[in-house]
Amino acid sequence: MTTTLKPPQELPYGSAHPLQSLDLYHQNLDPNTYWVIFIHGGAWRDPKMTKSSGHPLICSLLSKYPHLNAASINYRLSPHPCYPSNGNVARHPNHIDDVRLALSFLQERYSMKREKSVLVGHSAGAYMAFQIDAGCGAAAAAVVGVEGVYHLGKLVEEYADYEEFVGGAFGEGWKGVDEEVLVEVEDGRDGGGRVVLVHSSQDGLLSFGQSKYWAGVLRGRGRVVREVYDVVGNHNEVLEGAELVEVVEEELKGLEVEAGKGN
Repeated sequence: MTTTLKPPQELPYGSAHPLQSLDLYHQNLDPNTYWVIFIHGGAWRDPKMTKSSGHPLICSLLSKYPHLNAASINYRLSPHPCYPSNGNVARHPNHIDDVRLALSFLQERYSMKREKSVLVGHSAGAYMAFQIDAGCGAAAAAVVGVEGVYHLGKLVEEYADYEEFVGGAFGEGWKGVDEEVLVEVEDGRDGGGRVVLVHSSQDGLLSFGQSKYWAGVLRGRGRVVREVYDVVGNHNEVLEGAELVEVVEEELKGLEVEAGKGN
């Protein structure tokens, strides 16, 4: 018997901008239900990358775990030279403030629990996932970074042309933001959750350098890190692949096992 998935409910989590919205897949009212939360990428500015980027992953997971809860988050965007009239004028910390606000909304309105959630960030969304890793109790028990950016300085060092969108999103002080993230990231010995870094060799926009660097930083802080490099697809296609679904499934199963040990 095939489970019919209900379409997501689009909800505002803020009132400052139309992009302060999320798609909610609220299947289960049990406060102990597991959640998957998706943060899209797009260099902090691409209006074509939205919360809908998370739908293939979430729908695949819900087809297997119909009692799972999930959400995919939009946030305010920075100016894009190809879309000068779209009204997007966000600058750091607008993007991350929005994601924090969305997570607080889910916690307060729908009883989403940190210890019952997996946070999935794609590209720039992966950077934001770790920006909030210790922020306001909003981080997840497991964080999955997909084709992620993890250090702006190293990104621009490897890809000089990328300074244009990094500066557009973070302003002239962008070089100091990496240190802010490093200060905020939780130490595994103090309760920081598990981490999975997913990166395809077919990604033409980012090399393995970002993921390799970040894995080393996190392991140095005692975090449990799994690196997955055998996924298929380019920078965005990975989001629609079965491999990513399997990665998130494994994290959900790991959380269930840990919860069982605690009972």
